[in-house]
This record gives sequence, C-alpha cells and structure tokens, in this order.
Amino acid sequence: MPKSKRSSKRRVDRKMPKPKKTKSESARLKATLRSARPINAALKTLVIAAEPPIDSNPAHLDSAFRGKLERALAQLSAQGNPFRFVEGFRMVDRQQWLYGSGRPSAVPYGRPGPILTNADGVNALSKHQGNGTPGSGLAADCYPLRGGSVYIPPDTDPIWDQYAAAVVAQGLVAGRNFPKFKDSPHCEMP
Repeated sequence: MPKSKRSSKRRVDRKMPKPKKTKSESARLKATLRSARPINAALKTLVIAAEPPIDSNPAHLDSAFRGKLERALAQLSAQGNPFRFVEGFRMVDRQQWLYGSGRPSAVPYGRPGPILTNADGVNALSKHQGNGTPGSGLAADCYPLRGGSVYIPPDTDPIWDQYAAAVVAQGLVAGRNFPKFKDSPHCEMP
C-alpha cells in the first residue's frame, strides 16, 4: 500500500530563540535580587487582626467615675495643661486585642509588640470593662494636648506627674503610680 503524501512529511517543531539580555539588564536584575529583603518565615503565617474600635464616649463610663474624671481634666485645663479623654469603656474584643500585643501565642489576637496590659478581658477583667455593658466603665486613658492635638510625651515628662496628681486629688487611682506596670495615661476608680 503506498504511503500518502501527508504521512510521509515529518513535522518539524522550531523553537523561537529567546531574546538575549544585555549586560546592563542582567546586572540590574542581579542587583535587585541581592538588595531584596529576606522573608521572615515565622511572620509569614502570622495574621494580624484589625484593631477593634476605641470607645471615647464619656457616656459609656460609670457616672460617678465620669464626674471625677471631668473634674480632674477641668483642673488640668485651668492650670494650662489640657488633656483629652481618649479611651474609656472596652468590650471584650478590644481588651483581648490589647492583651494580645507582646504575646504571639495568645488567642485570638496574639501578635509581636510591647505588652500593653495584663488583663485578658475574660479571666482577668480590666476596669475599662466595668460590668461588661456601656455605662459601666471604671477606667480611662487620657493624653495631653499640644496645639489642640493629642500628643504622647515620653514617660519622663513632668506632665504625667501633673495628670497623676489631678486624678488622685479626685479620689482616683493614677496608672503612673502602679507599683509594677506603669501606665501614665491611665486612671481608674479604686
């Protein structure tokens, strides 16, 4: 049986030649790869949860505590050192998020960073949480103002001593006076 013309032809695959890189392109690529920052594999799987909202509504504080705090802030303002109430009542999520800083294995919000609190929000409640409902917060964090804006001075700044004295004069506890964990912006009901 004769072979057909079609089957007798061999197919030839030709590869297109790759364009050659110039020396300057190769050098640029090598320099980029050398300068690339290494990936920290330990952090690659770390998931950082979004920060739960800060509650700066004074109505979410216990009324007796709120009155004392307002008097302390008014006294500081009259002395020419205005402070702003920044955070008061905290829900469990917010407290757990703060607790997770500096504790990468803490569930659910563990992550690297400085330790911010020793209260986990579940087993050890913060005074910020009160009894768990808005209107019961018994702690606040306040910061000084400069030019109408909040700023965070170093812990050595005497403004923190003035703040501590003002809140203590109202019968509150100043976080600056805590024996172990100094927390200058913090004040709470005894």
